[in-house]
Amino acid sequence: MAATEPGSRISNVSAIKMRLEEEISTLISEAQEFNLSTIERIEIPTALEFHRYVSANRPVIITLPSAATTIHEPSMRASPTAEEKQWAWPAFTKWTNEYLSKTLGEKEITVACTPNGWADAVVDDKYFAMPCEKKMTFEQFLDGMPIRTQKNKTMGDDHVEPRGQDCYDVENRFKDLGLKDGEQEVDPYQEVRYIQLQNGNLMTEYEELLEDVPSDISFASEALAKQPDAVNFWYGDERSTTSLHKDHYENIYGVIAGRKIFTLIPPTEQYCLHEKQYIAATYTDTQNSNSGSTPSSSTNSLSTSSPRYKLEPMEPLTYTKWIALNPSHEPRSELLEKYPRFHMCQPFRIELNPGELLYLPAMWYHQVEQEPDHEGKCIAVNWWYDMGFEGDRFATATFMSNLVQLVDQIEDS
Repeated sequence: MAATEPGSRISNVSAIKMRLEEEISTLISEAQEFNLSTIERIEIPTALEFHRYVSANRPVIITLPSAATTIHEPSMRASPTAEEKQWAWPAFTKWTNEYLSKTLGEKEITVACTPNGWADAVVDDKYFAMPCEKKMTFEQFLDGMPIRTQKNKTMGDDHVEPRGQDCYDVENRFKDLGLKDGEQEVDPYQEVRYIQLQNGNLMTEYEELLEDVPSDISFASEALAKQPDAVNFWYGDERSTTSLHKDHYENIYGVIAGRKIFTLIPPTEQYCLHEKQYIAATYTDTQNSNSGSTPSSSTNSLSTSSPRYKLEPMEPLTYTKWIALNPSHEPRSELLEKYPRFHMCQPFRIELNPGELLYLPAMWYHQVEQEPDHEGKCIAVNWWYDMGFEGDRFATATFMSNLVQLVDQIEDS
């Protein structure tokens, strides 16, 4: 048999790659065509009604009864309905900074600290940067957060008065401090704090707050025939953003204070996201010896982050698969120039307010931004239910991932 000419082999590989891309593109467009173009908003569903969204792998916003967020206020009427009582979580009215400080003040907690508010995100198109995790009391956490007060309102809604010396410059409060698709923009010596420990922290570090929110979401527990694997407590401000990623959990996400802005992308559009491997690294605070980690050697500490925070690659060298692009980046033309496949993507962008729950299906990609309330805080609780691996959903998503990886390998060869 005659040997295949190199040029012919390259041509065949290119043809295979083109055919694969055509099929993936068809899958994406057909999935977009046969699914809803908006995220529905519904009232509290029955377990059966909720299961229909789970089986369709479709997000939905669930609106709690209108009185749920105010039922515990003194001005609320004395005879709420049974449904209002069930969904009227004390957290909606109790979780002020004053209450949290009084309840948790000297409790030691774990706080994710970064120079830019992007924990678990790609930096400089090279590193997957994990936060510096610090142990501190809740009161110390608040001391490093900008706190809005009634006094500030006389100075304008956008004015913020720092509560501690570690706060960033007030004049730069609304400056964009996030990463722009893997590129870093930081203020020197800034520290952005975010409570985001995703290990069921409400049951451990915040157990004092357990009575203020339910341990599970009744319709979800019945529909999924299981209890949550974890219930997590989140506290931050507008400087913190959770970069685009996916989880293997059925997620019920509820906002207690402030507002969350979600960008949602279905698993079928994975090809659009330019996911790749990055060197895993951790932020280290050079100003604090108790920063959660100590550089193993000075030669491994990267100065690409900020004068205060340095990136330390993990030893041994480890790679993490992640997404660098920021779907909120403007202008869009810059985003598409760097990530051309993203032109096929049709993200959903939703706002979630107190009194609303988001059902975020397993394996959906999501980026989360936030806006604080009048106290400068954004608080949320989420319930993670382990996804079911039976059926073809996980296997199909894995096949799609392998197919995209094959196209990437051909492209890089």
